Amino acid sequence: MKPPIYLTDPKEMLKVRLNQPRVSSEQARAQRERLKHATEKFSAAARSATSSLGRVKVAA
Repeated sequence: MKPPIYLTDPKEMLKVRLNQPRVSSEQARAQRERLKHATEKFSAAARSATSSLGRVKVAA
């Protein structure tokens, strides 16, 4: 892994910031959809892994 580079020159900071890769709104929407589906799958798996007996023990 490369060591971090700390920029202190404002012109260099601006140049680096403006050269960051851009993400289109379509790419951002697709990424949000993938995250939403992954979250739903994880939540469903967590709910199915919790037995009713486990829920009773937690509630008691």
